Amino acid sequence: MAVLNSTILERAWLSGSNDYQQRIPNPAISSYADHVAALFDPMNHDLFNQFSGLLNGLMGTYVESKLFENPLAVLKKPAAQWGNTERRVAVKYLQAHSYKVDDSLLKLEKPEFVEWFYSVGEPRRYEFSWSKYELQRAFSADGYGYDELLQATITQAYSSDNYDEMNIMIQMFAEAEQRMGGLYRYNVSAAPTDEATAKELLKGIRTVAGRMKFPSMLYNHIPVPVHENGDTLVVWVTPEVMASLDVDALSAVFQLDKAEVQYRIIQIPEFPIPNVYAAITSEDFIYARDVWYGIEPPFYNPANLTLKYYLHHAQMIGVNPAANCVLFTTEANTAIPTVTMNVTGASFTPATGNVEIGGTLKTNFTLTGTVSPTGTKIAVEPDSAIYTVTGEDSGGDPIELNTRTYVDDSGVLHVQKSGITAGDKINVSAVATYVNPSGATTERTASFAATVTAATAQGAKECAVETDPYITYTDETEETTASE
Repeated sequence: MAVLNSTILERAWLSGSNDYQQRIPNPAISSYADHVAALFDPMNHDLFNQFSGLLNGLMGTYVESKLFENPLAVLKKPAAQWGNTERRVAVKYLQAHSYKVDDSLLKLEKPEFVEWFYSVGEPRRYEFSWSKYELQRAFSADGYGYDELLQATITQAYSSDNYDEMNIMIQMFAEAEQRMGGLYRYNVSAAPTDEATAKELLKGIRTVAGRMKFPSMLYNHIPVPVHENGDTLVVWVTPEVMASLDVDALSAVFQLDKAEVQYRIIQIPEFPIPNVYAAITSEDFIYARDVWYGIEPPFYNPANLTLKYYLHHAQMIGVNPAANCVLFTTEANTAIPTVTMNVTGASFTPATGNVEIGGTLKTNFTLTGTVSPTGTKIAVEPDSAIYTVTGEDSGGDPIELNTRTYVDDSGVLHVQKSGITAGDKINVSAVATYVNPSGATTERTASFAATVTAATAQGAKECAVETDPYITYTDETEETTASE
């Protein structure tokens, strides 16, 4: 049970000697301030031994010292010493292309990049003055306790810096919310306080952690898909939420392998965003790197016989736009725009053409339709189909085509060199390979007709041959004889 200081003072006065009661006023009658002032007056100090009148000696001085370490320090990058700004680059995914046997190696394909920068922007300084001249009087001749007090003061300087660093790093959630247009929200019905709400939150965390294993741009803020695994994921919780997950959720499945933690968990005192109870991010969502850190040699001021200590800490702290972040909150789920495609048909443009015997012709198959929302810069895709090729002569009777007549994977019609004459017709029908992902698929077809024309005569190529002076060259109808 707690006891008030006033009660202690009153009991001490009643239990004190006559000399004590004569020199120290009764706290129940006079003010407590007067009582304490008289107690510490050199003439009435309690260091006077009641028996002998000698001064009582100090038993010793004990200095409390405990370093506070930033729980987020494990996420910091290795320290740097040179430069002011760091550039980060992410490479966009590459586009797939179909196989082409005659494709050119000289075709230029530029990869695309996204870049962002971090600069030194968090310089902090912690300082204190130290007077050995004054403080040495507070300790015994052997100096016991003096060094411990100096060490404790330095420790508190580091603790102050670590505490501020932790709060700045936590504040990056609010910075990301403001600067990157909002973070992804996952709705939970209530704060986890019992088994039902704790399991709901745990289920959401594991669902999102599972989805982050696959490349996606849903949870980050640059047009580059990213993915995570258990080694790179961090779950952020407050102590209250951690207690509920441990007691209300995981205790119910303690004997099962499912209770095994599959990601790093970091506890923070609170989130700088209202109604957020947990978050799951990439380990580099908060980017922090030290540039200058440490206590400089103290400066001595002879005017007042003091030493001035400075702890300097300069670092980069920012948000990584490429990293995933999901907040678990009672607010509504983040609305993700759904792009839908309404396919109305398929066509060839143009639907007819002329092709030489043994020649080729591009058919230009196109899937037609609309994409919503309006203004979405996505084409109606895919422009691919399964082709069927048939032939007929000028009278409309079917003709047999060999394997040299076909449509390749680029939509180019190839015509055989034999077994076909000018005036024949090649009919190409195509069935779109489009499949509706959210409902029934309606088959979309298109037709193309190519009229076969005679192949253009190719002239004989010239051949550079040296003439022999001993041979007479004549027409084929004449004899060729050796000259004498």
